[in-house]
Amino acid sequence: MAIKLKKQSNESQNLPKQKISTLPSMPIYAKFVRLGIVKSMAKSLQNNLLQAGISEDPLLYASKIFFYLLLSSALTVVLIVFGLLIFVKFYLLYRLSKYLILSFMMWVFGIIIPPVVYLASTANISQIKENKRIGIDSEMAAFTSIFLIFLRSGLSPRIMFEKISKASAFQYINNVALYVNKRMKFLGEGVEDAMSHAASISPSKILKDYFLTYITAVRTGAPVLQTMEAKAKDLSKYLELMASLASDKLSGVAEGYVIWLSSGYIMIFLAMVLEAIFPLGSGASTLGMFGVLGVVVVPLVNLVFIYVIEQTQLRFPEKKLNYNIFYISFGVGLLAMFVLLFLTHQLLNFFTLSGGTSDITPTVLSITIGLLIATVPPYIILGKQLKEGTGYDPYVVSFLRAISEGIRAGLPPEKVIENIKDSKEMGKLGTVLNEIHSYITLGYPLKDAFRKGAERIRDFTSRISIIALADMMEIGSMTPDTVESIAEQIDTQIRIKRDYDSKIKILLATPYVGVVLALVASTILGSAILGLIVSQHSSLAYGPLVTASVILPKAIYITAISSLFNSFLAGLLVGKLGTGRIANGFLHSAILVVITAIMLIILIHVHLNFSSSSSSSYNFFIMMKLLHILK
Repeated sequence: MAIKLKKQSNESQNLPKQKISTLPSMPIYAKFVRLGIVKSMAKSLQNNLLQAGISEDPLLYASKIFFYLLLSSALTVVLIVFGLLIFVKFYLLYRLSKYLILSFMMWVFGIIIPPVVYLASTANISQIKENKRIGIDSEMAAFTSIFLIFLRSGLSPRIMFEKISKASAFQYINNVALYVNKRMKFLGEGVEDAMSHAASISPSKILKDYFLTYITAVRTGAPVLQTMEAKAKDLSKYLELMASLASDKLSGVAEGYVIWLSSGYIMIFLAMVLEAIFPLGSGASTLGMFGVLGVVVVPLVNLVFIYVIEQTQLRFPEKKLNYNIFYISFGVGLLAMFVLLFLTHQLLNFFTLSGGTSDITPTVLSITIGLLIATVPPYIILGKQLKEGTGYDPYVVSFLRAISEGIRAGLPPEKVIENIKDSKEMGKLGTVLNEIHSYITLGYPLKDAFRKGAERIRDFTSRISIIALADMMEIGSMTPDTVESIAEQIDTQIRIKRDYDSKIKILLATPYVGVVLALVASTILGSAILGLIVSQHSSLAYGPLVTASVILPKAIYITAISSLFNSFLAGLLVGKLGTGRIANGFLHSAILVVITAIMLIILIHVHLNFSSSSSSSYNFFIMMKLLHILK
């Protein structure tokens, strides 16, 4: 008996093809994953991606960077070729310096584009990695306290990692604890092996050393508790050393900023003055290039210093401020500035940088009003938020110790809070304690009341202390010893931060000194040379001086505009240097802009007259003639 098999339908045969056709297409840069250079880049990027917590495939990430480098290299070739054409076809033919400068700029930009593209592509990894390191280092003080408490109690660290992974007090350590807990739970690893893997991908040297110390103590049979207690003390010394090194580095950054303003900044405007007196080519066009450099590039150097401060200073993870109000007020300020420039008939002079000394006063007033509109509203609004959310650190240790003593005496935490919420010793923290007590009165559990009260706190140490109490209650580890241990670590951390802040305060005057010094030197230099030229009437017949008497006022006008924008960004730098927050710099920006505007108006009306006699005019004429010949 023959058995007839059922013939397969075409639909079933085509089903895999249909599924394959619906798969998402790979990006264009995925074609480079098999290249040797891409594989080499992927190996170097793999560990950084793991430490940053980025789940993207290293090969795809490396191929994307390689693709961007190819595009930038093509642009480099185009710029270098155009630079050569301008050099050969125009400069060698006409011998005008502007063509040489243009070709040189194309070569420079062409050469630096690929490195900039590579740095920009990897900057995100470095920034995420650095933020994780800062967060873990900041939370290590409280973590070591809990770690020691579990060791003293005889409980396994396995239980500690399981509970910390669910805690909300730690923002970064709990990710490490979750990683360790998952390796133990799903891969069957022991505590030491899981901690070893976690240490290998951690960007924090402190966490890595702490974990490896525990692993070594366990595997060598050393007294674990005594070893980890000694390591915790070393951690406090390490944090103190890091704070000292950060303050020393910031001192160097502040000194470098003053040197930049007093030498590099002034040198650029000195070059503008010399270009006005001894033009290399077309004086107006070259001065225009210097003007764009002075008004746009020179103030933006402040952002480079702000970035260096960001990477150097002692930082703690805090709740981020919403800067939307600044973006809005900055746009409104720019609009108001342009309107005022239009009403004073200075808008064209501003955009073309063609104004003279008579145009400085209305232009300065218009820019000053616009920049004040950009800084004053965010200073008021964000300053109010900072005032409400900071200033709790001096009182949080006293609160923790009061809770510890109350529990030791048999009092519940709710009763302790009720007794101390209005005491003077609690200071500003009393408002948070009153809020927590109100939530308790409304029927909230104490752990939820703690978390609600911590929402208004921006200070890292104060916020983590309050939330840690809630986590202790939730995991059942709130004892007098645990609270006292955290209080000791927080006290040490606050002391280190206070000593660091006291060293930094003296540096806040350096940007003020640098801005005033640069402004006075550049403005007086230009005004003095202009007064000297104008006072030598007999020498005005000499050609370059006629041009200089016209171009030099434009250079002084450019200096005035650049000084205002430089003062605006220098104020933000002061805020970043002092507290680590740009928001604290809005007040300094407003002050520096007002000081700069007043000094510009005063200096521009100070006329420096030079006595002129026939012999002095003749000597001046001969000197300028010789200088021109030597040039």
